[in-house]
Amino acid sequence: MNDLLEIGNAIRTYNRFALFTHVNADGDAIGSILGLGLSLKNLGKEVAYFLPEPVPLKFSFLKDFDLINKESLEGFEVAILLDAAGSGRVEELEAHLNDFKLIINIDHHSSNGHFGNMNYVDGNAPSTTSVIYRLIEVNHFCINEDISNALFTGLMTDTGSFHYANTNVEAFEVARELVKNGANPDYLGKMIYEQEPLPRMHILGLALTRLVTEEFFAYSYITREDLNNLSATDEDTEGIVDSIRKVKNTLLVLLFKETSKGDIRVSLRGKDSLNVNKIATFFGGGGHPQAAGCTLKPPLEEAIKIMIEYIKGQKK
Repeated sequence: MNDLLEIGNAIRTYNRFALFTHVNADGDAIGSILGLGLSLKNLGKEVAYFLPEPVPLKFSFLKDFDLINKESLEGFEVAILLDAAGSGRVEELEAHLNDFKLIINIDHHSSNGHFGNMNYVDGNAPSTTSVIYRLIEVNHFCINEDISNALFTGLMTDTGSFHYANTNVEAFEVARELVKNGANPDYLGKMIYEQEPLPRMHILGLALTRLVTEEFFAYSYITREDLNNLSATDEDTEGIVDSIRKVKNTLLVLLFKETSKGDIRVSLRGKDSLNVNKIATFFGGGGHPQAAGCTLKPPLEEAIKIMIEYIKGQKK
């Protein structure tokens, strides 16, 4: 694995950078590409941002958000993949990666495949934005209010507002430094957690009415028909699994969501020592010990049955 000084030197060498992150981009993904991109721009670099559709509008308050997916991929020298455990996580954009002179992979998922020409992966880091803060700090790159807000957004969302198991000493140390450099936790908290559109509240209510509780886990599901009937989008389903996670006496919660392609996306959250990454990995996905995901091909009812039977079998 390369160190951050090596990656910093490589960044200084090139001039045109394309920053990528994963499908179903969350706060850490968006905060990573925008935070690093803004810092590179202050070095005089040319930067463009790319991610698979849909682009999550809830983060539109961050600087440079309006520039995502607005440029052609042609002419860029370096691809930097952020918060993506594998190159396939950027979906159709993966086909363009061979066009770059250098691929840099920065992540905090322990399941990362080290697919880049240069790789920095720390599975103990609380977020990818915290790793980017390290990169900026050790290389003396620019950090200002806009950059700090982007990085704090990723740190706050990936730690569940600093109460998930990945909330370690570094999470608070990085948060402190970002606030010192201009991050505004009060503003960011309001923008992320207090701006929910009505369709999201309706789809959350529907998911809660369908909640099934078993001996040690709970699950629910959302279909494409549900989204259409409630005028909701895929983005409106984000965070529902974390609401289910609040159910008392559960070690594992799952949300099954039918995608626009007809696949079944499964979001998993664990508590205590239950490692949901092992479950997700068995089904071809991955993530963290207490937050992971995977995609199943069967119809919804069959996908739920397959996953639940596997989980019950592992508990025996």
